[in-house]
Amino acid sequence: MSLKRVGKGAAKSVAEGEAPAALPGEAAIKALADPKIFERGREAARSGAVSDLVRRGDVLTAAVAGSEDAPYRVTIHLKDGRATDLRCTCPYEWGDVCKHVVATLIAAGKPGAVAERPTLRQILDDLPRESLANLLLRRAEADPDLAGWIEVELAVAPGRDVVDPAPIAAQVRTLLAHRARSYWDDYESAGPSDELQTLVGKAVPFLEAGDGRNALRVLVAVAEPFIEEWLGEMAETDEDMYLLFEDLGRMMAEAVLMGDLSEDERDDLFETVEGWQAELSDYAPDGFSRVTAALAAGWDAPALQAVLAGKAEASLPETERDLVAVRLRALAASGRTEEYLNLARAAGDRVAYADMLLRLDRADEAVAYATEHVAAQGQILALARRLREAGHADQALSLARSGLRPADEESEAAGALARWLRDEAAALKRRDLALEGARAAFAASRALDDYVAARTIAGKGWEPVRDELLTILAKSDFSHDRIAILLEERLIGDAMRAAEFSREDYVDEDVLHRLAEAALERDPAWVARFAEERAQPFLNGGSSRLYEKAAAWLAHARTAYLKQGKPAEWAARIEALITEHKRRHALRPRLEALR
Repeated sequence: MSLKRVGKGAAKSVAEGEAPAALPGEAAIKALADPKIFERGREAARSGAVSDLVRRGDVLTAAVAGSEDAPYRVTIHLKDGRATDLRCTCPYEWGDVCKHVVATLIAAGKPGAVAERPTLRQILDDLPRESLANLLLRRAEADPDLAGWIEVELAVAPGRDVVDPAPIAAQVRTLLAHRARSYWDDYESAGPSDELQTLVGKAVPFLEAGDGRNALRVLVAVAEPFIEEWLGEMAETDEDMYLLFEDLGRMMAEAVLMGDLSEDERDDLFETVEGWQAELSDYAPDGFSRVTAALAAGWDAPALQAVLAGKAEASLPETERDLVAVRLRALAASGRTEEYLNLARAAGDRVAYADMLLRLDRADEAVAYATEHVAAQGQILALARRLREAGHADQALSLARSGLRPADEESEAAGALARWLRDEAAALKRRDLALEGARAAFAASRALDDYVAARTIAGKGWEPVRDELLTILAKSDFSHDRIAILLEERLIGDAMRAAEFSREDYVDEDVLHRLAEAALERDPAWVARFAEERAQPFLNGGSSRLYEKAAAWLAHARTAYLKQGKPAEWAARIEALITEHKRRHALRPRLEALR
């Protein structure tokens, strides 16, 4: 079906409706990834690795060339200028986001790079029922699994009193059968873990609604065939599959605690899960012990009841500690908020306690409690955001400010909290508070983006702030943007020294080229030496792309030799390089052009 076939209402929505969410800026992208990963992503974007950039509403997709023959697929959901729910098909597993996601976001920021397309909802809204049915039937001919997925969606559709577990179990078996045929491809996992997680996720709306019975129907329908296949062939094949046991166990325990099961139902499920544990004991993580503990404990223990009632002398038994998190979720979903608060307080879960106060619109209590009891800056930021979203701007800023602690100034969490305070306070015209956040953000990152943001906020009062930030930079052992910041302030000598003795591996090449240009008048001899040193590793690179980099640096060297009045010395130097690399046929013409 052509993407241009959009009904009139949908076309209006695309052209005249609300503007789509803004793309994140460079600072926001940097915050997502390790600095080295960010630089690799930026290099991938520059090299043209990103293709098929398409945006449908607030969903951005792309193909990114990588180490495999087929490109990796990236999917990014956008909200309020932030990238959320980031997914890539590459095997990167080291925390934060991969370079393919970074490359996609950077490439998407270039004018005209993204093809805007209508959302699937817009495409389908005005499609007649018969046309939609025919479209699905045609698609099912090419995708035999589509019918199974449609059955799953209908089985868990809103409005059903009782979930039908049969289509869910059937789809699990289908996915696992595919796994048996194609799980390993060139020694890389290609199994169905993502699809299985999607099926497990069908229980989430029921858990959020406090419907433990239907959540259990979904989870058991996934677990039974999954465990059968695991015992048959899958043991020790995929770390993602191990994680699935943890998800199933945690969610089943939560469902049990809100499911209001009869004694016979509890006994039957206990026997089933205990049987799974016995069979899996040697082959899988102990993901289901929490389920049996929840089934055995229930809610009736006198000590637990005393805690839930908020009795002053009550204390939580150690045997209950492993169930606190699932009990809190069950209580929240069931609307038992005072019992939630009592349990969170007894368990020492201060973030959960403050968060529930926010949900109950007791903002002042939440701020006072969190300021005194919550220390982790990431948790403070989460609570501040919740306050802001609930319309409590002053309390949100107050809480965020309380989390700025110099002792942790270089931590990522400190930077994220300070940056949020800076931006929110600036938006609310709270200049002094915004400047306090800006100083803390720069102290945490020593990044050019945070430096420029501080300058913008400081305005006419920039000079003392500038001196303070440059002092922070000078005392710092590491700053990816040190040279860029010094160039920003025209401190050319300092920038030259930083480049000479820098321990930062991932200094932006563009910044170093700018430094070579800026330093030419001051010290052309230094530029010549620096440029030749930068060119050297690229001369032996073996690819046209690296030879281009070598030539760019040698162009700086040529200019510096001529600036010193040494054309003969340059002629000798370039002829020596041409002779040395005469067998590098892609390099030689680039060198000859520099004569």
